[in-house]
Amino acid sequence: MKRMNLRDVPDDVYAALVAASQDRRQSLNAFVVDQLAEIAKAARVADYVSRYPAPRGTGVTTEDAVAAVREVREAS
Repeated sequence: MKRMNLRDVPDDVYAALVAASQDRRQSLNAFVVDQLAEIAKAARVADYVSRYPAPRGTGVTTEDAVAAVREVREAS
């Protein structure tokens, strides 16, 4: 595990993070780490998708696949 210090966090962002962490009954640190973990997952997926060659002969584009994933995420 690594330590990270955040600097220059705007007051309104800090307040929103504190409120959200309290709503979830988490410490601010635990909440921020959870959020950063989700962002890291999304960043890795976006990087993977950007480098993945589209299947040939299927007519499915990367945009089609991304739209399908978004549709499923929004439905859940």
